Order: sequence, then C-alpha cells, then structure tokens
Amino acid sequence: MSTPRRLSLTKPTPPEKMFVSLEQQLANVRRWNEEREWGLLQGELAAVDLTPREHDDPLVVDLVAVYLDSTRQLDGVRRTCHELWRLATEQQPHAWSFDWEWDEWKENPKPVRLLDGIEHRPGVRRVTVDLGAHWEPGRHIRPRNVRSTRSAHAEVLAAAAHFPDWVRAMDGRSVPYIWLSGYHLTIPERSDHRLPGLAWVRYRRTMSLTANWADHSGSGWASPVLVA
Repeated sequence: MSTPRRLSLTKPTPPEKMFVSLEQQLANVRRWNEEREWGLLQGELAAVDLTPREHDDPLVVDLVAVYLDSTRQLDGVRRTCHELWRLATEQQPHAWSFDWEWDEWKENPKPVRLLDGIEHRPGVRRVTVDLGAHWEPGRHIRPRNVRSTRSAHAEVLAAAAHFPDWVRAMDGRSVPYIWLSGYHLTIPERSDHRLPGLAWVRYRRTMSLTANWADHSGSGWASPVLVA
C-alpha cells in the first residue's frame, strides 16, 4: 500500500525544531522505563537502530515507540495508551482527556482497543510515522474513509511524549490536529464509530484527547500512518 499523496505546495511550512533526535528519544525511554517500571529489557533498548535518515516531508519522523505488556489491571493496549498519555501530559502546562472520569474516579482508564487487523506486540521499536497523512488544508475527510491496518495509535502518543513542541504547534493549518485512527473507543459500548483525537487548544494552552466520531468529517485533521 503506497503512502497517501499530499499536496505539499498548498501547505504552509511547519515550524522547525519540533522533533528531537533518536538518541534523545531513546534516553527518554530509558528514563521512563526505570521511573515507571515498564520492564523493558536493556538488550531491547540497546538494539534500537539510531541511524539517522532523511525524509522529504517535514511531518514524517522517526520515532522510538514502546508497546507495553498487560498487567492485572489493564491489557497491553490500554496500558500503553494510558502510560504514554500520562507522560505526554507531563510535558504540557495543561491537559484534558475524554476519559478523565473513568481514570480519576473509576480507576479504569483509556477504554480503547486496536482497529481490527492491527497486532499489539510488546517491546520497543524504531518506527517511521507520517504525522500529516491524509491531510490537505481546507479539504474535509472522514476518519472512517482513511483507516487501515497501517493507521497509527500508540505511536501518536509516543510522539506527543517525545515532541511537546509538535503538539503546541498544532493549528490545523501548518501542523494538523490528529486522529488516532488505529484505535476504537469502547465506551459507552464496544463500537467502531468513535476514536480519539489529539489537539492543542491554543487559548487554553491545553493538550486535549477527545472522543471523535469516525463518520464526521473535518478539515485541519490528519490520520497518521506507519510508513516503516
């Protein structure tokens, strides 16, 4: 499956220096692994490929992503989502999530599952993510129409944790807001119709993780995909 074509000539240039190096990302993961007791093995961490690569598109980025094992409380998909969101919130002045009530009061956070056909494989891996996939300024798209087994999920939250400046640059014009199309939400019931969306609310200086409808169209939004 080819990478979605995007009309770069119609897009404003995004800010520079939104992303950090793979070396810095791996240092982040080593620190988080120790602080949050993820259980990632040192051999896994040492095996991550840190060779720099050039990409023609400024929104295509190499990423050190983590995928966690299950615990008694949460399966691996939900645990990964919960942990990475928490780390991302620590990098921002304010944050809000659609599941705050479930998280804070019911101790049952991040009601998500993966899109059918996407496999959760615990570990740490270098991946390449197109954070602007399917986005064309001014064009309305529906998440349902662009979802696939290459749709990003935990990788977007890893990017938010590693790249706080990228989140703060989101404006829907030079840097799109993000649908996490590799996830389905499972509240209020198991459904294929809802998915998370990540956005920066500028006037509140808040990073928001919202519950969006897969059938509703919007402009200024991307549906990131894994390209490697």
